[in-house]
Amino acid sequence: MDPRLGRIPLHLEAREVLKIRDGEGLAVRSLGGTLWITQAGDTDDIVLKSDQSFVLDRPGLALVSAPVGPATVLVTTTRHTRTRNGSPRDRFRSAA
Repeated sequence: MDPRLGRIPLHLEAREVLKIRDGEGLAVRSLGGTLWITQAGDTDDIVLKSDQSFVLDRPGLALVSAPVGPATVLVTTTRHTRTRNGSPRDRFRSAA
């Protein structure tokens, strides 16, 4: 597990998307702004406002976006985070 994961907040511009692969068990926290989370296989989307968090509870792809303006996100591991698919840091992709 990468000890740097979750120590550096990520800034998302309006409508920017962060892709998280196989992130089940990772905690997503809004440090500022609004985040919209969509998980593969889940019909419910999650909306986080500043200082709210959500633990990803599905395997597969999760998309975290800043739908209405800039936002700052912090993604951290939890004790239940799966690591079978390599380093958690390898799970992130910024979509341009």
